[in-house]
Amino acid sequence: MQYFDTLSNEMVDFVPREPGKVSIYACGPTVYDVPHLGHARTALTYDVIARFLRWRGFEVTMVANITDIDDKIIQRAAEEGTTETAIVETYTKAYIDQMDRLNIQHPEHRPRATEYVDEMQDVIQQLIDRDHAYVIDGQGVYFDVASFEDGYGKLVHRTAEDLREGAGARVEVDERKKDPLDFALWKAAKPGEPTWASPWGEGRPGWHIECVAMALDILGDGFDLHGGGTDLAFPHHENERSESEAAGHRFARGWIHSAMLNIGGEKMSKSLNNFKTLGDVLDMWDPRALRLAMLQTHYRKVMELGDEAMHGATAALDRLDAFKRRTSVLDLDAAAPLRAGEVTAFTEAMEHDFGAPAAVATIFELVRAGHIAVDNDDLAAASSIAATIDELTNALGLIAGAAGSDDPKSEIDDLVAQRQIARESKDFVESDRLRDELSARGIEVEDTAAGPIWRRV
Repeated sequence: MQYFDTLSNEMVDFVPREPGKVSIYACGPTVYDVPHLGHARTALTYDVIARFLRWRGFEVTMVANITDIDDKIIQRAAEEGTTETAIVETYTKAYIDQMDRLNIQHPEHRPRATEYVDEMQDVIQQLIDRDHAYVIDGQGVYFDVASFEDGYGKLVHRTAEDLREGAGARVEVDERKKDPLDFALWKAAKPGEPTWASPWGEGRPGWHIECVAMALDILGDGFDLHGGGTDLAFPHHENERSESEAAGHRFARGWIHSAMLNIGGEKMSKSLNNFKTLGDVLDMWDPRALRLAMLQTHYRKVMELGDEAMHGATAALDRLDAFKRRTSVLDLDAAAPLRAGEVTAFTEAMEHDFGAPAAVATIFELVRAGHIAVDNDDLAAASSIAATIDELTNALGLIAGAAGSDDPKSEIDDLVAQRQIARESKDFVESDRLRDELSARGIEVEDTAAGPIWRRV
């Protein structure tokens, strides 16, 4: 099994810290607003990685944090005339609810930053003791990049000097800092903001130290994989890695970054008016169609998402569900063996940098073969194919025929069933009426010896 490691900038063999066990830390959201499509793509990437590793027999410990103290949370609370706690609770619930709709498995640990302030202070003190951090009275504690000059920038393959020259708005400008790249580990208290006691005065943690403390405390030194979007590689992940190593701790053994998502050919942005909330998209489309659309683009490739991609994913999902419906009325062998060739192809695709697009293509090749088997009354082949489809779709969290009771598919299934009852009762007026209603919804029904199947047209 191999994956592309951001730190080494090449494909590497996957060799976990402990045989048979995998530890993953995936950066979660800062909860000051409802989740958007970018959150969905990032969460889905690491959900699929964790699902596949479990399917391959590994014991996976996934950590996906919640950043519940941040400038944006404080600003949102002030704008709404409420508390930071209220903002955090509202948008944490919104995030988890939307992840549930997308069938993102809950991580084994979902720590909140404010639960780890003591651990953050321990790491900060270690950095001070090792001369990698300094105190600015009235400002807080800062990481001293120059003291870690040889190590800083390795994750993004830039020297510290290169990063100084190109830093611009990406670093906090403060004339009292030793270096423009130096960043806050502890921020001194400001009026009206949440604060904690510390050896350096009242204040609150900087963003980067939060993930270091949570990852090391829960997963330990040298955990297997650290994930997040490419937008986090610098400065967030570079700063995390530098803090941890400067404090004397090995951080992540491997790094995986998922690419950005574009809407209409442009990076998703509120200023471009293409900022799609995840909830809005899941209300418009079957959540499984969004999951499938994202699976069909490799996680390291920039994804273009729009109506065309969603229509295509919906049509593909219809083909998958049609096969499930078609075989549900057949007397298939529940103990049929899996198709070894397709399982191998699926596994090899995923073991090469978690190649979900090729893995998904294998599933749809099975769907095509399955329809041919049913057409030929080959129930042994159909049984094996159906079992293999179930196995592989479950491995990706893309369950065939899993529409909920309130999903439009269920309404269509009901109408098709009513029409079949009318036909069997020779109530052709009602049968024709139901066919017309289905046609008006863009549904074509095919009457087969095994029962009716429907598709969108």
